[in-house]
Amino acid sequence: MQTVYELVMIDKEASCGEHSEEFNIGFFSDRAVAEKTAERYLSEVKGFKDHPVEYKITEKRIIGVSDSLMQDDLYIVYGWNENDELDEVDVIESDCFLDIGDAEKQLDLLRAEFDRKEWCIDKYRIDECSWQDGFEKVYH
Repeated sequence: MQTVYELVMIDKEASCGEHSEEFNIGFFSDRAVAEKTAERYLSEVKGFKDHPVEYKITEKRIIGVSDSLMQDDLYIVYGWNENDELDEVDVIESDCFLDIGDAEKQLDLLRAEFDRKEWCIDKYRIDECSWQDGFEKVYH
């Protein structure tokens, strides 16, 4: 079974209740690369270095076979609802798929099983940061 490691940064100040303010940084072929990327974001990238941010790395299963993961795209199905503040809640997330057709089939299965208002299939490149810019907070 092939796996990748998902790196998510979490803004602790903006998270509360059932909502967690998360930034999906990317999917990595090696846990050590994901950890090194997280440490770089915490020490160098605007917003992440300036606020109480932590990270989590989750091992994700890949459906499909590849000789070289670093050249592949991943497809992941997401479903979610929104609360009164328009935050994404009740999020569900599929395994990772190497084939868009397999992801589309999974989307149909998940829609039949779960009642969510919004659905999408996102595409990621392995070992590339999908969130490359930092962030800024605007206080009122």
